[in-house]
Amino acid sequence: MKEAKVRHTRFNILVWRKLPPCREMVKIITASMDAKLSWREWILMKVHLLSCDPCVNFLKQIKFIRTALSHSDERMEETQQHISLSDAARDRIKNALDSANPAS
Repeated sequence: MKEAKVRHTRFNILVWRKLPPCREMVKIITASMDAKLSWREWILMKVHLLSCDPCVNFLKQIKFIRTALSHSDERMEETQQHISLSDAARDRIKNALDSANPAS
């Protein structure tokens, strides 16, 4: 993946001094995926993302992973609908379990 460039502009340096570090922003970005952020957190995240390419890349990666997982989950549900045991297979499993556990 392309490495993010960190631009050292006056705006970015001011943001980096005044806002929480990337480590804290990652927590906020991740939380934004599952729940609505407070106004303060939302503004912090947006301003930080204006100045930090690595965090923008992190957000893109998280969105990509979530999309890929949701698509794979849909496919799993589709394929699992067609999976079933025959009556003979069910009987074999039941008999094997009964013979392995004679106490019940």
